[in-house]
Amino acid sequence: MPVGRLVGATSDCGKPQSGCGAAGRSNGAQVAALNAFHAEREKILLADDGWFTVAGLHFLNPGDNKFGSDPLNDVVLEYPDVPKQAGVITMNGTTVTIKAAAGQTLTYNGKPAKEGVLHLAADGKPADTITFKTTTFFLHYSGPRLAIRVRDQNAPLRKNFSGLKWYPPNPSVKVVGQFTRLAKPKTVQAPNILGDLEPFDVAGTVAVTIGGKPANMEAWKSGDQLWFVFRDLTSADTTYPSARFLYTDMPGPDGKLVMDFNRARNPPCAYNQWTTCPLPPAANKLAVRIEAGEKRYHGDSTSADRK
Repeated sequence: MPVGRLVGATSDCGKPQSGCGAAGRSNGAQVAALNAFHAEREKILLADDGWFTVAGLHFLNPGDNKFGSDPLNDVVLEYPDVPKQAGVITMNGTTVTIKAAAGQTLTYNGKPAKEGVLHLAADGKPADTITFKTTTFFLHYSGPRLAIRVRDQNAPLRKNFSGLKWYPPNPSVKVVGQFTRLAKPKTVQAPNILGDLEPFDVAGTVAVTIGGKPANMEAWKSGDQLWFVFRDLTSADTTYPSARFLYTDMPGPDGKLVMDFNRARNPPCAYNQWTTCPLPPAANKLAVRIEAGEKRYHGDSTSADRK
């Protein structure tokens, strides 16, 4: 199969009601699969640990950081469940400890405690958490900077969710690319939306033709998948300005892989100002309109970087 060949494109048979026999049924199955993907996407975003419950990001200073709901604290957690003076978070290099204020007890990893050490998520283990009823916080890195990330199960973003917006299915952007693995492992430092540099492992490059234009996209590793952080010309009007994400299965022995841009999705930053998302590498800034996948959330038009 040549690079860039359409997968499942059947001209007018792309319409579910076209009645084109087996081809029509095939497209009907593809539409059903996309609908299921959309529903699962919303379910994941709205889950207790989804992006719509992230409600704050507070960067720590070296030394002691008093925290609580009182606005005079260093880390202000303005939630009904959080005491005015809850305690102190101490950052000593990369070691972060927490201690409850006098008369207070913390819920540390689900158990009562007066103090503890906060570890980042690592090696399959979740981050240590501090919980106040429906509010939880834990450590998060943005580049070299340590922060407290807050989750609120009653976050307005979650409560006011009204659905994602998607382009209609577009068979012309389900294409086959040719993967080339790097000869040596490579890690790049890519800026996130806050301007902090973060490391990403490059798996290789993918030669693909989209909308009649060739591209050689950079593929990052994401577990057992390839991850493409990209931007196309629709970012000027209908899709999130900074980037969209596309995940694919690993290529077969011949290096070929299917890239279905109908499954292009927004990064967390498209919905939530308290998240940190990578910006696309130069190779993934595509000079073509890809009118497929997820659109802007509620017409958002903000962007951190348009380079």
